[in-house]
Amino acid sequence: MTKIFAISFYLLSMVLIMGCEEIPIKLADPVIPKSDRVVIIEDLSGASCPNCPKGNTAIDNILTKFPGRVAAVAIHGDFLSKPTAKSKYDFRNPKAKDLENWFKPWFGKPSASINRVPDENDIIMIGIPDQWQAAIEKELQKPHVLNIIPEIKYDKNTRKIELEIAAIPLQNLDGNYNISVFITESNIIDAQTNGAVIVENYNHKHILRDMMTKFDGDALGASLKKNDIIRKSYSYTLPSTTDGLWVPENIEIVITIHKNDPKDKSVAQAYYSKLVK
Repeated sequence: MTKIFAISFYLLSMVLIMGCEEIPIKLADPVIPKSDRVVIIEDLSGASCPNCPKGNTAIDNILTKFPGRVAAVAIHGDFLSKPTAKSKYDFRNPKAKDLENWFKPWFGKPSASINRVPDENDIIMIGIPDQWQAAIEKELQKPHVLNIIPEIKYDKNTRKIELEIAAIPLQNLDGNYNISVFITESNIIDAQTNGAVIVENYNHKHILRDMMTKFDGDALGASLKKNDIIRKSYSYTLPSTTDGLWVPENIEIVITIHKNDPKDKSVAQAYYSKLVK
C-alpha cells in the first residue's frame, strides 16, 4: 500500500511540476481574405539613417509574404536623408520633404505608415519595423471597398507616361477623397549607412522620385456612390539622364485613394504596377 501511495505521489508531483512550466502557445496566422484589396506602406527612410536597412528588410519580407497585396514607397525627406560621403545620388525631392513633414508626429527613422491608419493616439506612423507586418495583416482583413483600374501607356521614344484611372466604389463611401499618384524607382545601387558602416553597393528600392499629383493628393470627390465611375488623367515625362537613374524598367507607378480629412487620412485602396512589364 505504501509503495502504491509513493508511486501515486510521484506521478502527482510530476503533473504539478509540468503544470508550472510555461508552455508556448502557437498563434494561428490571421485569415487574410482573398480579395483585390491592396495596402500601402509608406516608409520614412534616408541614406544617412543607420537603422533604416532594418526597415527595408522588413518591407522586403512583407512584400514576399503578401505578393500582389502590398505597395511600398520609400520617402527620403530631410531627416537623415542627406547623401553619405560615398553616395552618388541624392534621393531627396520637394514632395518627399513635404510628405515627411505631413506625416508628423513621428519619432525617428525608420517609421512607416500602413494605409495611413492612426493608432489610439492619432499617430499614423509606426516606428518599430517588427510591428509593420501585423499592421499590414490587420488592414488586409478589412473589406475591399473600391477598385482602381488604370491604363498605363509609356512611349520609350519620348519617355512620356500617359495614365488613365477609373475609380469604382463597391459601396457608398462617405467623406471627401483624394487621389495620389507616386513614381518610385528600385534597383538603384548606391551607398547606405548601416549601423556604424557605410555599405557602398546597397540596393535601394521603391524610392519616391516624384508624384503626378500634389504631395497630399488631388481632389477625387465626396460621398462616392456605389458603382459610379470616377475618372482621372495624368501625364509625366521621365527625365533623360546618363547617371543611371530614371531607368524605365525600374520605375513603378503607385496609386492611392484616401480620405481628405484632418482627422482621417486613411487609404481606401492602393494599386501598383511596374511601368515596363
